[in-house]
Amino acid sequence: MFTNLFKKKFLLTLPFLMLLTGCSVWDNFITYFNLYYNANELYTKIEKQITDQKKDLFSIEPPAIPPAANADVQKLIEKCSAILQFHSTTSYVDEALMMLGKAFYYQKNYLKSQQKFKELLAADPEGDYVLESRLWIGKCDMRLRNYSDGLALLKEVRDLAFEEDEEEIMEQAYIEEIVYRKTINDIPTAIQSANEFLEISDNETINAELWYEVGNLYTQINEIENAAVAYENVFEHSPSYELEVSAKLKLGTAYRTIGETEKAYDIFSNMRSEDKYADKYPDIDLEIGITENALGNYELAINQLTKVDTTYKNTPVAGAAKYEIGNVYEHGIKLLDSAAVYYQKASTSTLPKEYILPAKEKQRLFNRYIIIKNDLNKYGKQLFYLQNPDQFAQDSIKYVQDSLVVAEEISNVKELQESWSGLETLLLGENDTTGFYQDSLKVADTLIVYLKDSLEFINRDTIFSKIRNPQQEDSLLVAQFDSMFTNRTFDPNAKVILEQKKREREALANQLVAALPDTLKFKNNPPKKPNIGEDSLKTLLAKNQLELGNLFLSEFDLPDSAYKYYYSNLTEYPENSYYATSMFAMGSYYLTVDNQKSADSLFNIIYDNYKDESIVNAAAIKLGKPLIDLNYDPAVDEYKLAEEFLLTGDYYAAIDKLKEIPNLYPKSAIAPKAIYASGWIEENELKDYSAAVTSYDTLIAKYPASEYVRIIAPKVTAYKQEKKKLETAYLDSLNALASADSNGVNNLIPADTLISKQDTIQVALEDEQKTIEQKESVTEQKKLPVNKEPVWNPRRRR
Repeated sequence: MFTNLFKKKFLLTLPFLMLLTGCSVWDNFITYFNLYYNANELYTKIEKQITDQKKDLFSIEPPAIPPAANADVQKLIEKCSAILQFHSTTSYVDEALMMLGKAFYYQKNYLKSQQKFKELLAADPEGDYVLESRLWIGKCDMRLRNYSDGLALLKEVRDLAFEEDEEEIMEQAYIEEIVYRKTINDIPTAIQSANEFLEISDNETINAELWYEVGNLYTQINEIENAAVAYENVFEHSPSYELEVSAKLKLGTAYRTIGETEKAYDIFSNMRSEDKYADKYPDIDLEIGITENALGNYELAINQLTKVDTTYKNTPVAGAAKYEIGNVYEHGIKLLDSAAVYYQKASTSTLPKEYILPAKEKQRLFNRYIIIKNDLNKYGKQLFYLQNPDQFAQDSIKYVQDSLVVAEEISNVKELQESWSGLETLLLGENDTTGFYQDSLKVADTLIVYLKDSLEFINRDTIFSKIRNPQQEDSLLVAQFDSMFTNRTFDPNAKVILEQKKREREALANQLVAALPDTLKFKNNPPKKPNIGEDSLKTLLAKNQLELGNLFLSEFDLPDSAYKYYYSNLTEYPENSYYATSMFAMGSYYLTVDNQKSADSLFNIIYDNYKDESIVNAAAIKLGKPLIDLNYDPAVDEYKLAEEFLLTGDYYAAIDKLKEIPNLYPKSAIAPKAIYASGWIEENELKDYSAAVTSYDTLIAKYPASEYVRIIAPKVTAYKQEKKKLETAYLDSLNALASADSNGVNNLIPADTLISKQDTIQVALEDEQKTIEQKESVTEQKKLPVNKEPVWNPRRRR
């Protein structure tokens, strides 16, 4: 902007240089030719390099210096600095400050840049660069995140620019604000600013870019109809070729999105028919394929997109075509396995920027689908073999037989390869007689077909579905070889074709060889005997069916397929941990098909019967009912009731209630405590030691890891030892008495030696308790932290 202005100033001054001898004029002359001229040339070159990058006018990224221009920018800074340092009285100071400020801005040194523009304002507050300096100060504020100051200054600048007819400065001020609104994702305000700009702008080129940007902004907030109108308005002005192409492609896309698919197809097909768009044919062909899909012409769509993939191989457009083929299979034809293949291919291809994230997401989704599906097949087959062991044996035998057939097939192909290698010199030699090559072509074609069939054969999923007759085909080939040697004819043009056949044959042979090791290792899913139980297999099947159903319902929009898996879980696997979750999933299915009554019925069943599972609160939300405390344990209420009986002295009622708890709630944390409490009452309140030991034995057997076992295990051990001693002594006494009676001897055994069992049990329990207390006393003396009392005393509430 300032370059042309200065040249005019210089040309006006030049005629007087020979007449005037003033120092200032001479300094200006010397400065111009020594410094300013070179600085201005560098500046012009740098500006052009930045402009030639063809960056979007409304890009949120600041202008960048091309790598090749970095050295020039540094030279520009040095020359401008020299003008300011050594020629500060010349008329080039303002221009030097302006160039220096912009150079620092391009280097993203916004503080230095802003300082130079402020110096320019201070040096010449009424000069030609006041408005432009204020514009750049505002732009620096925006980059320095001084948004309020920057926006206020930019508004002042654009208002003054409008009044002074400084259209370029006004444009830059508007563009800076629109870019800022985009950066903070304030799209409505960005659109408003763009529309204000359009109302006062007379620049047809800028207006075309403005309408294009408005279309992009509307697209970003999903107002596609408004976007289509904006793209249409681009052509009312003067778009560049690049902008024209982009606007037409986006207009067609917008039409397709809002359902005007025929109009979209017309736009793309018309563009394809014009030679001037030849450089955009890849993008146009891609859009035609996508539009065929939108029209429901799935076969035409796949053909078109396959053509794009092969014609523009290894380009981003080809990668996008693979993705779109996957889209046709997923949403159009509903073949998810085929969709998975193409999404996988797309994810490993070069892709346009807008396809990269969707392709990764599709790959993750379909990888999960394939894994779940494979697991279902695997576990289903294992369950079948577990329930039908005879079938497992039959399939295993058949598989081995099939594998031997494959091995024989491979052996035949290898022999054919060796035959070809032996004849290769003759087939491609220099001394052949007339017509030999023509027959060679037939043999080459036959071999290629054979190799293709072999590849197809060994890679077939059901390996025994087709058994070829390799011996018969080998005989045919041998006959053709014999005929070729006895009836040689010469055709020099056939040699080139035969060499092509040879290359094709070699490529197929390499594929076959690569397939051999896997095939010989039984890659076609041999029968496997399950190594887990039936219940575990059913649980795994229920889990995978639930997950696959969820994918069909929420990701693939195939509710009928989801229903099949949910129904299977509820009817075939009712006794597993996924039952309630499957019931909730079925309720979600009913909501999808607008069957609120059936959905609510299932949600109520979950709410009323599965209060200990987390899914209950999802059902509560659906029903609008209070959420359930998942830490709630109904056994706690039963235990409190038992405590009430204990405190009132109704020991038998307390024991009955306590013994109910582990039967009703065996997984509750209260269950082992209840068994311990019943034993404690029997031991300490009822003095029924035999019953107490029975309770303690139950506790040890059912909850061996319980903290209460540590308390009662020594007592139970002591009891059993004393009981054994007592029984032995008792039996010995009886035997001695019987022996004495038989010998006519009476009263040889004192009566007090026949000890009461009950007394012995009581002594054993009391002695063991004393032993525990003595050990605790010794531990206390050693100052170790131990419990001096049992973990819980049933007489005390906890």
